[in-house]
Amino acid sequence: MAKKKYRVGVVGGAGTWGRRYLGAFAEREDCEVILVDRAGDRARQFAEHFGVETVLDNLDDLLTDKVPDVVSTILPVSQTHGAVLACAEAGVKAISCEKPMAVELSHADEMVDLCRERGAAFACGTAYWEVPQLIETAEWIAQGHIGTLQQAAIPGGLPKESSGAGCVQLTQMRLVTGMEVEWVEGWVLPPAGGWTLPEGAAEHEIDCPAYGRLGLSGGIVCEVPAPRAEADIGCRVWVEGEQGQAWMNAPMPTLIRGNGSESTPVYPDFFTGERIGPFKSIAAQLVQASDTGGEVLCSGHDYRQALEIALALKLSARNGHKRVYLPLPDRSLRIYPHVYRLQGGDIAGWESIGYTGPPEVEGKPKR
Repeated sequence: MAKKKYRVGVVGGAGTWGRRYLGAFAEREDCEVILVDRAGDRARQFAEHFGVETVLDNLDDLLTDKVPDVVSTILPVSQTHGAVLACAEAGVKAISCEKPMAVELSHADEMVDLCRERGAAFACGTAYWEVPQLIETAEWIAQGHIGTLQQAAIPGGLPKESSGAGCVQLTQMRLVTGMEVEWVEGWVLPPAGGWTLPEGAAEHEIDCPAYGRLGLSGGIVCEVPAPRAEADIGCRVWVEGEQGQAWMNAPMPTLIRGNGSESTPVYPDFFTGERIGPFKSIAAQLVQASDTGGEVLCSGHDYRQALEIALALKLSARNGHKRVYLPLPDRSLRIYPHVYRLQGGDIAGWESIGYTGPPEVEGKPKR
C-alpha cells in the first residue's frame, strides 16, 4: 500500500526564517510541498534548490485549488492574523505561524479560538526547541525530581523586546514551571534607537525591554530582572525546588538535585538522546497533527499567553508599576514589534535588522 502523501503549503518560504520550514518539509518523503511567496525569482530559486515543483504567488490560490493538510504561514506579523484565519476557515487541519503571533491581543484570541472551533491544530514559533532537551527537562521537573517549585526567574530579563523576542522566554517559563501567570508588576526601558511606530499608533504601544515580577498559579513568583548591558546570560529560565535547581541553557540544561553540601549535578538518560532540530520537529508534529488534531507542542495558545504577559508588563509600567491581573479585560491592547517583524524585509528593508540583503540559498541542493 502506498504511503499517504501530505499536501503542505509553506507561505513565505523564500524568507529568512521561512526557508528553514521549507527545507524541513521538503526533506520529508511523505510531503508534497507547495511554496507560496511573492518573491519572484528568489522564490523560484528556493523551490528549485529544495526540489519543490509548485510555486504560487498568494494564499488564496493555495486554498482554492485543493485544501492542504498543513500550512505554515511564515509571514510578517501584519499578515499573520488574516492568513491563519483563512487557513482555519478553509479547513486546513494543521496550521503554524511565527513569532510574535499578533500585534493586538484580540487578534491572537481570534486565531486561537477559530482554530479550536474548526478542529485545527495551531502551532507557533520554535521556543520549545531553542534550549536542547527543554521539553524532556520540563517533564522531569513535573515528575518531582527537584520537589515542589519554590521560585523561578528569567535571568537575562527581556533585554530587547517584551513581545517580539521576549515571547520566547515567557513561553519557555510557562512550560518549565507548568504554571500560568496570574498577576504582573512591570517596568519598561526605552526601545533601541531607530525603532518606529506605524502612523496613528500610541507611543506606549512600541515594543521595548521590560522587567518585573510575575505571580504564578502555583503560588510562586518569577523574577524578571532588568536587562544588564554588560552581561551575557545564556540561561533562559531558572527554577528552584525544595530539593534542587534547574537552569535552562545550552548546550544542555544544568540540573542540580539536593541542597547545600548534599547537592550534586544529575544527568538524566534523555540527555544522551538524539536531538532533532526545531524545524524538523515542527514539521513532524504538524504532519502528525493533521491526522490526529488537538493541541500541539509550542502552540498558538502558548504564544497568545506570552503576548498577554508582555502587554501586562507594559500596562503595569504605565500605571505606576501597580499589580495587573490576568486575563486582561481590554483585549484591544497592542504591542507593535520592530518594523522588520511587522512588515518583512522586502518592505522594511533587510538592513533594518542588520542583514545585508535578502536570504540566499545555503547548503547543498536536495536533488
